[in-house]
Amino acid sequence: LAGSIVGPAPPLVLKRCMSYFTSNQSVTSKHEEEKAKELNKLISRLREVDTAALCDADKGPVAHREADDISTSYIGLGLINPHTMRPINDQQGEPNKKMVGIALTVQCTRPNDFLAVLRGLDEAKNGEVLVVNTLDSTRAVAGGLFLTECQRKQLGGIIIDGPMRDVSVLKKSPLLCYATSITPYSGTVQCAGETQVPIVCGGVKVMPGDIVVGDSDGVVVGSPSSFEKIIDTAENIVLLEKTLMSGMEQGIGLHSMSNYNEHLKARQEGQTSGLEFRKKRLVSFK
Repeated sequence: LAGSIVGPAPPLVLKRCMSYFTSNQSVTSKHEEEKAKELNKLISRLREVDTAALCDADKGPVAHREADDISTSYIGLGLINPHTMRPINDQQGEPNKKMVGIALTVQCTRPNDFLAVLRGLDEAKNGEVLVVNTLDSTRAVAGGLFLTECQRKQLGGIIIDGPMRDVSVLKKSPLLCYATSITPYSGTVQCAGETQVPIVCGGVKVMPGDIVVGDSDGVVVGSPSSFEKIIDTAENIVLLEKTLMSGMEQGIGLHSMSNYNEHLKARQEGQTSGLEFRKKRLVSFK
């Protein structure tokens, strides 16, 4: 009120206020801890499935979304262009490498300058994956030193929408790295660029905090909620394929473990049908 004198709050009021804020901070902290636990659990499960299974699992929710099913808010996974973006250090004959982590995004603001990549590498924390838009750079913006530093910091790997170098060093690393090409010629180190901003990498929008999963087949990106929606189906697909592989190793034909004949006939007659496997009817392919 005008003219009133506001003095210090009574001790009881201050005590109640402090108790309120402390309680709220405690609830927030506990909530964040639970979210972190759930995210770590999801990432652990994603390490056990391949990108092919994730893409197959993605088909169903995407089909519902495209059919204007208002009951779903599924965004779907993004597939980083497999024609231009390939694993640089994945070698045949060695155990399959896998990349799973949280995206730390890097946006270069000048082509052929890698200071932004160095900045992202400095900021990245355990388990994160550097995902970089280089503005169509033609000179290397990362190489053996950077991937070795990723390994030291226990990061998940590097995805560069541009060139890398030092292939002989990259191939010795347990971490996967993806790039569009190889060149021995490196860029400059002058433009700080931006980190933790929305970027486009390999034709796909990547947000800070997205989950990145990569293997020999390619890289998929999506929000934690998108992966949560499909992880059960992806795990079922992996189990199903193991069962089918086991059956074929025992001499059972792939077609005989499915409804192939009925499905083919139905489609030839213009009827609605889906291909299903009989050994374990876990998944159907539309």
